[in-house]
Order: sequence, then structure tokens, then C-alpha cells
Amino acid sequence: MNLDISKEKRIYFIGIGGSSMSSLAEIMFRRGYSVSGSDMQESHYTEHLSSLGIPCYIGQKKENIVNAAPDIIIKTDAISDTNPEIKAAEENNIPVFRRAWLLGKILDGYKKTIGIAGTHGKTTTSSMITSILMEGVKRPSAIIGGQMKRINSGFLLGDDDVCAFESCEYKESYLNFHPDISVITNIAEDHMEYFKTLDNLLESFRKYLDNTKSGGTVVVNAENENTRKMLSLRPYKGQIVTFGFDHGDFHAENLSCDCGLYDFDVIDENRKERTHIKLSVPGKHNVINAVAAFAAARVYGISPDKIAAGLEKFNGVGRRFEYYCKVNGAVIADDYAHHPDAYKVTLDTARSLGFKRVIAIHQPHTFSRTKMLMNEFVEVLSQFDHVIVTPIYAARETNDAYGVYAEDVVARLDNAEYCPDYDTVAHRVKQMARPGDLFITLSCGDIYRCAERITELYGEEKFF
Repeated sequence: MNLDISKEKRIYFIGIGGSSMSSLAEIMFRRGYSVSGSDMQESHYTEHLSSLGIPCYIGQKKENIVNAAPDIIIKTDAISDTNPEIKAAEENNIPVFRRAWLLGKILDGYKKTIGIAGTHGKTTTSSMITSILMEGVKRPSAIIGGQMKRINSGFLLGDDDVCAFESCEYKESYLNFHPDISVITNIAEDHMEYFKTLDNLLESFRKYLDNTKSGGTVVVNAENENTRKMLSLRPYKGQIVTFGFDHGDFHAENLSCDCGLYDFDVIDENRKERTHIKLSVPGKHNVINAVAAFAAARVYGISPDKIAAGLEKFNGVGRRFEYYCKVNGAVIADDYAHHPDAYKVTLDTARSLGFKRVIAIHQPHTFSRTKMLMNEFVEVLSQFDHVIVTPIYAARETNDAYGVYAEDVVARLDNAEYCPDYDTVAHRVKQMARPGDLFITLSCGDIYRCAERITELYGEEKFF
């Protein structure tokens, strides 16, 4: 990679324990850079990095910067300017860059890039495209915002021909990138504490499309209302390819479902092609993810048979409807869903799998999202058979500006209870669980630790 920093440079990652940051840290380490970093708590990611010999400080303090003596610092967008390690960087004249800056530098080294953005489904779609590239390209690369099970990693290092990457809209980090193929899975109101209005959100996604390289192609959801609004803001000068369930240049026909797993035909209207697809991951939402991945891969030039093989071999992403164990015959699972739309998709998937009762273990994620989408969360949570609510996961926020609490969610529901910690949740699960039930932890916070705790205390049959 031709970065403007030499291999002798020392790079320090603030927030190294995140899925995306840990991947970037390992990529730079494997490319010969001296890497270290910090996070507020240990995780599977920090344990893995430590096993490679990458120093991971737990807790963020000025002394870490003094000890690591980095030449540059990479931070996540969740890190505030008041962070003690940022203060230490300022005091020692160490330049600080956003995560997206480094990702952009890495991507500049590839001949072709495929960027996947969107409110929902971008990690899964990115991983599906990666699985397809593994069938159709000799040595593809990928940088994903989650752990792709087929490669047991969040990245794939190949040659410099093509790289598929996940492109996040939070704080408009995706405007650092210039893909050859830009995919937008869908657009929904999220991160509104940053965007403030839907108009701002749509304009941001429109700018992302404008960042597509000259001669490139954008692949967009024909059936998503907000995506259509975004496209109508002004004419797009490049090529537009659309996809959907029923409409678009690429769409699905002849859907059939067996135990939650779908097979179907993808219709390529322009080439007059029909390709049969069989998925190995559950849920109807994965049909649309697969059609999006199919469209992007076809635009890149991969043959339909290779695409079909890649999609069938795709076996999921960590924290996406991931089974942990059984308790009293009930299944315990975890999902990354943190938006009402995603909760509905998760519930629909659970129903399609035939569970008798579906119990949500809901960790509200951020005060802003909980406040702004309270009505929508209450609506979808009311459709579960029961809801266990844990404290709000603050992430980058304080509650001063919002004044919202987990108990406020419980008060709006007739089917909910509050549990203050994971041991209490585990005890309630043990009391309630019976064969045919699904208990699923929901959030992009650390709620997976609750699933781990339930497994540790009461797991009878483990799925890993």
C-alpha cells in the first residue's frame, strides 16, 4: 500500500477493540507497521490482537500515549476531543486522524473498489460480495464491519486488484472514499443526532454517490422510498443499476422457503438472464441482500454461476442471528439489530423458523436513538411475546441532553420487564425458558456479553 507514512511509523488506535478498528489495526500490523492501541474493555478483538503481539491497553489514559510513543493516532468517531489520549496527543503534537482517513488511504492502493453503504444490511451484503469475489477472483481483498464466518475475520488480504469494503454513513465517514461501484442497500432515519433532518441524511447519501469514480456504477434499491427520494435530488451523471424484491434491473422470482432458508431466481432484466440462488442463512431480508450482492458482482463482471456458488457458500456474519446455546430446551441467540426496522426483520426471521415464543432481550443503544425512535421501538417490541429490557448502552453519549431511561421503554409496554444487569437477565431466562422458545439479545452495544453470560451460567447445548 502506498500510504504517506513509512513502514517505520508507529500507529496507535484509540478504540482498537471495535470490529472495524481491530481489522484496520491487524491490516497495518501485517503490512509491517508498529501497531498498538487502547479500548475501554477487553473483547474477543483485543484478545486476538494481543495474541498477535499487538499491545492493547485497557482503559484510556495519557500514560498509554507516552508509553506507546506513536507517530500518528487513528480514532473512531465515537472518541470525543475530551478523551485523555486525544489530550495527550495534542500536548505531544501527535497528529490524530479519523478511522475513515486510514481506510481511505488503504483503499487508494486498489485498482477497483466496491463500497457498500446503507442503513441496514451493509455488513451482510459486504460479506456476501466478499464470498462471491472468493469464487470469481483469484485473490480478492475485503474490509468488513463484522466477523465474516467463512473467513473467520473482518478482512481479507489479497492482491491489489479489487477490494470490497463496508462504508458507514455515521458522521459522513463514507465521504472519504471513492468506489468504482457504490452500493446503497437502503436508507432509513438513523444517526439523527448527527444528521438532524431526513433532508440532511438524503443529501449526505447523494454526496456519497457523487464520490463514485468517473465511469463507475451505483447500485441502489429500487423499492426503498428514501433511496428514490435521494436519487431525485439531482440527476446522476453515471450509470445507475437498480435492485429489489419485485422491481429493478435485478430482482427475485419464484421464492420458496424451507425452515427459514430461501431459494429463488435472480432476474437480470438487461441481460435477460435467470440464475437460481440457494441461501445458507435464514430470513427473507437476506434475499434482498443477496440480490444487491448479485447486482454488484455482475456489474464487476463475475459470471452468474460463480455468484450463485459464492452466495450458497456464504454462511453468515458474527452477531447476525447467531445461536449461542439452549436453556431448558429454549434457544439463546444474539443479533446486532439496533433500529426498529431491524428488530422487525429479526422477529419475522424468528417466526419463519417456527419458534413458539420469541422473547427479546432489548438493550437500548444510545440515549439519542432511544429518545428519537421511542414510538417505533415500542411498536415493534409490542409484537414480541415478551421483552426483557436492560440499561441503555450509552456508547459515545451522556444522558444530559436526552433525559431518557430504559424504564421509560418498559412503562410503554404491557409485555416487558426491566433487569438491571446480565446476571439478573440470565436468572429470568432460566426461570422462563421452555422448549420452542427463542430468547434473542438485540443491540449493537455489548449485549452479546449477556448471551455469553447466559451460556456460561445455564447453557446446556452450545452451538460453538
